[in-house]
Amino acid sequence: MNRFVYYGYPQAYASFPAQQYYRNEDVQRKETLVLPKNVMYTTAVEPKFTEHLIQHIGLMIVITTTVGKLVGTLDDVFIDHVALVVHGKKHHIRLCEIVYFEKAEEK
Repeated sequence: MNRFVYYGYPQAYASFPAQQYYRNEDVQRKETLVLPKNVMYTTAVEPKFTEHLIQHIGLMIVITTTVGKLVGTLDDVFIDHVALVVHGKKHHIRLCEIVYFEKAEEK
């Protein structure tokens, strides 16, 4: 008789533990993959800058990006990036990250 029960007042806690509920089905979520149907990708296009880059395809150029400089052969120009070959390794550089480019000095 360690518990005090006041008549007429609700108890603050249950006098017996709550019953545990168990799942019988699989616990993993059963979500279906929903792909959006109307997707539009946009990119900033700078036609003159891209045109100047295209004129330098196959030449050694220096590309200065927001991170640093890369010296290599311009392999190809795409609508959103350029492909630059540096020491036999192809780098894909986004146009929005290029600050400027110049023709590399021949050594």
